[in-house]
Amino acid sequence: MSTSSHPILLAALDLDGTLLNSSGEVSPRTQKVLSEASDRGVVVIPATGRPLASLPPVVAKQPWVHYALTSNGAAVWNLGGDPLGCVYSRYANAAEHETSQPECIVRRCFPVEKAREVYEAFQGLPGGLNLFSDGRALRDTAQQRFFDERFARLAAVKGTEAIQPNDGRFTILRDQSEWMSRHAHEVEKFCMFFHSAKEAQQYLPRFTAIEGVEVVQGAPDNIEVTAAGVNKGESLLALADHLGIPREATLAVGDSENDRAMLEKAGVAAVMANGMEQIRKLADIVSENDNDHDGVAEIFARLGL
Repeated sequence: MSTSSHPILLAALDLDGTLLNSSGEVSPRTQKVLSEASDRGVVVIPATGRPLASLPPVVAKQPWVHYALTSNGAAVWNLGGDPLGCVYSRYANAAEHETSQPECIVRRCFPVEKAREVYEAFQGLPGGLNLFSDGRALRDTAQQRFFDERFARLAAVKGTEAIQPNDGRFTILRDQSEWMSRHAHEVEKFCMFFHSAKEAQQYLPRFTAIEGVEVVQGAPDNIEVTAAGVNKGESLLALADHLGIPREATLAVGDSENDRAMLEKAGVAAVMANGMEQIRKLADIVSENDNDHDGVAEIFARLGL
């Protein structure tokens, strides 16, 4: 990995701890910088571990958003001229919104038996599990209780993860196991949160021992699993190929372990000042400012975008 002399034509931005500040917002300065880069021909995309339904409206409403990389790379979407409508199309209460249908450019789900193996490994653990499928985040009522408690806890503590209420973006199932029995072939990603980082570390080896999967942590208290070869890096390059953009002209900006693959594969890797120490070691550029002080805008300015 080395700093590319090729002009950047495609920039992929992680959300939590990167594009979004601790209040879950995109600052006015960063909005301006990204819009100007887009006007100059740079394709700027959100690259997130979230499913399409959980792409924050504050991001979907940005004028530079036309594509989105979601579920740690299990899906890449063309959102056309109505990104917010495409996001709303994956809400549980989609009928209450004006919606548009996105085009899925990349979709890489689990093989059926592997999805069932991973799901079984999560059973009985003391956390809340989301299943991501076709852009939706699926929970049952038991899982929702955990996330309601987690939401209340995070709301009282400042952190880099932008919290989101259940305003329709989460689909509540009658029973998660029942859904898995019929839809295991449709799973993009498993995403479990625990009560603490220590608890997540305790159970992490259970998943890294499974063959044929990718395991990352998007936050210290979570574990995320996708199928083998499914990560933000592979999907960033797939979108670059789709758009006719060489790897050398791609930029990745992130802060945590679930950004590792795209930072390793992009032409230029930029890491936030607030990024994990082991992730900062991957960087061609480390911002001086964190996600609460326009670190992304700083990186774009330093690269002349």
